[in-house]
Order: sequence, then structure tokens, then C-alpha cells
Amino acid sequence: MSDAKGQGENAAEEQPHIPESRYEVVPVAAKTNEADLYSFRAEIPPPPPPPAPTPTQALLQQNKNLLRALAVGGAVVAVTALIAWLALRKDEPPAYIDLGTSNIPAAGLQGRLVARWLGSAAYELHVDPIAPQQLSGFSAVVANPPHPLSVSLRLKDASGVVCRKEILFPYNPQPASGADHPDALQPQKTFAGDTVQNVASADGTIDEIVVDGPLDCAEKTYGRIAAWDFSSNFPVVADQDDWLKHEQSVAANERRRAAEIHARALIPKTQPLSAPIEGDDVVVSDNPSRGSVETRAGRVFYFGREGLREAEAGWQVFPVAIHFRCDTKSFCVLTRIGTSIVLQARLVH
Repeated sequence: MSDAKGQGENAAEEQPHIPESRYEVVPVAAKTNEADLYSFRAEIPPPPPPPAPTPTQALLQQNKNLLRALAVGGAVVAVTALIAWLALRKDEPPAYIDLGTSNIPAAGLQGRLVARWLGSAAYELHVDPIAPQQLSGFSAVVANPPHPLSVSLRLKDASGVVCRKEILFPYNPQPASGADHPDALQPQKTFAGDTVQNVASADGTIDEIVVDGPLDCAEKTYGRIAAWDFSSNFPVVADQDDWLKHEQSVAANERRRAAEIHARALIPKTQPLSAPIEGDDVVVSDNPSRGSVETRAGRVFYFGREGLREAEAGWQVFPVAIHFRCDTKSFCVLTRIGTSIVLQARLVH
């Protein structure tokens, strides 16, 4: 026991001493006076005043202040203008209203209307045939109308018609001059100031009419437009076909007349003879492009291209011996010697 106790005492003596941490609140005997605590500030000398600005520095500062004031003022003006513009724009009517299409079945017409606002109301109207097979009749009527054409527009809101427009197309009847009417493609003005423009395809056929001009419609009324329709005195489809046939007949007659005039212009002028002449001669050559033949004696007889072409083959083989007899107006009768074939001609030389 004594040995164990001794060993225990020695072990306790060998362990190192570990200090213990302890925190205590020490009461303050008296409250510290804040005036005494910050009294040192009075002992600190005040900083020296900043040096007076030089004239250049003063001018720069004035410019900075002026620029700052202008920038602030400009920003205020811009914001005010933006607010005013947005307020005005909110009440401004739409600049573009596509009202879509409307048809006149009896006349085979289709129209597309666009209303516009550019400080006042305006319109743009496109008119064309509904079916492709009506294009020829439509083109004939537009190119040379049989009577003055007119169109009536009616623009509507939910309550009914709010704006109307009467368009009387310019009427310039063109004299018969063949199938083409080049003036029909020139822009024209109506008495009310509308512009009428016919539009042609690559082959010259008119396939659309474009009309634009002012629209008598108040601003508030314009903003309510939602639909439209139109009417016209344009000929019905059957009358368009009849007018096409008429124009084609006129064109054919004009072409025939032009051909006759051209043919007569090719006929050489003859000089009257002082007395009838008669004799024999020999045809030695011909000129098919002019329809004439020339003889060995230097005479020139004119048959015409058709007359010379219709002559029998024996007259096309030269030389040909002939007997001729001409009156004082140079009208001649030629007989091929040895036959009873007779041709009529004119002596032109």
C-alpha cells in the first residue's frame, strides 16, 4: 500500500500546471464625461483654406456648371417632347389600313382598297378581272372605253357607310387605229385630282387599273373604317366580249385599209397617151416584187404582184412574144401570140 501511494504522489507531482481562463466584469466606479473624452479635438488646429481659383480654373468651373445645366435642361425637354409625342401618337389614326377585296360579279371585277392617313385621308384602289378568261374583254374596254367609266366607293364602320368616293375616269375616245392604243398606258388625272394608271402585262394586255387620290373622310371617321364595297358602270362580262369583237373587227378593217393604201402607193404613176397604141413586142424579164414586166423595146407593163403571180406558167418563161393594145389612159390588153390568153396591164414606161 505504501508503495502504491508513493507512486501516486510522484505521478501527481510530475503533471504540468494548466492555467484556467476566466472573464470578469469590473464595474466602473464613475461615468466618463464625453466632453472630456473628445476634448482633444479642440487642440487640433483647423485645416488651411483652399487656395483661391485662378481665372482659368474659375472659367472652366463656370463652363462645367453651364454644361451641366444645359444637359439637365435638354434631358427635361427631351422627356417632355417624348411624352407629348407619345400622347399625340396615341390619338393619331393608323397610317395604313388594308381593307381587303370586294367583287362586282356581273362585271367580273375584283377590287382591293387601301386607306392611308398622311395628315389627311387618301386611298389606293386596284381593279382587275376576277377570271383570267375575262382578261381580253377587260383590256379592250379599258384601252378604249365604249362610254365614260365610273366607280363608286363606300367605306364602312360597324354602323354602316361613313365615307363615299365617286371616281369618274377620264374619257378620251380614240379613233380606230388598229388593236393597239399606246395612250391607254399613260397616267391620267380626273377632274377631282385622282390619278388613273392602267397597268399592262408583257404582251401589252391591260390587266389592272390603279387609282389613287384624296378621300373625303374626317380623322375620327377614318379611324373607324373596317370594311368597304364598290359599284361601277363597267360593262357586264357579255358586253365586254362584244366590245372585244368590235375592236378586233375595227383593227382588221384598219389593217386591210392600210394594206390597200400601201399597195396603191406601189403602183407606178402612168402618163396619158395622146392616142391609142397597138403593136407587137417581146417580154424579156419580170420584176415580181413590183409586179411588172419589161419588153425588148423598153416598154414596162404593170400587172401588180397578185396579177403577175396568177398568170399562167407560159407567161413566166421568157422571151414571150405578145400583142398589146392600149387606150389613152394607158390601160392595156396583152395577148400572148399563138394563144388566147389575155392579161390586163398598165403601161408605165
